[in-house]
Amino acid sequence: MNETPAGASRGRHAKPPSELSARWNRMLAAASGRRRLVAAGAGGASLAVVASLAAVALTGGGSGTAPRAAAAAHTARSAPSSAGATLAAAGDSGDPDELSSEALPYLRSKDPGGEIVKHVKDVRRSGTFVRVYTDLGEDDENSKSAVSLCEWTVGYLEDGGDDEPRVFVHGKSSDNGSVVLANKQSDSDDCKVPDTP
Repeated sequence: MNETPAGASRGRHAKPPSELSARWNRMLAAASGRRRLVAAGAGGASLAVVASLAAVALTGGGSGTAPRAAAAAHTARSAPSSAGATLAAAGDSGDPDELSSEALPYLRSKDPGGEIVKHVKDVRRSGTFVRVYTDLGEDDENSKSAVSLCEWTVGYLEDGGDDEPRVFVHGKSSDNGSVVLANKQSDSDDCKVPDTP
């Protein structure tokens, strides 16, 4: 039987955490030890510069100091953290949650004949989850194709350094939007969706 962590939604239409909290969690997970300290220091320094600029603006600081303060704030910006660079790299199409261009080559390597991967229409991040959208039907729940796509996407995330991969494989339904055909919501989950009454 699948175990669901306390507080986690379970079922066909589980709701992911907010986008902001998911990005923050991904950024923290990608950063390690010193990187976290550097990121925290850079964030604190940036906040101090912004607060200083706001104080100067509110106190009516002369126009002679404003350009220098703005230039100092611009040059004091730290280099993007590795997590920020990862988010930017994931969004080559301008959408940081779009993963198709990166994930599809990995999935194709697992399916040399292309019989399963041909069903994939889109791969996206949604909070802490990765969602694989397919043209499979609602009757393909726990099918070999759906479960394989779930397992391969978990492998893709683990190879990318994700310690807790969470995956949903969606199919089309005539009356129910994108139904869940397979998913992994916990470390003990096996990608199969439990039967619902």
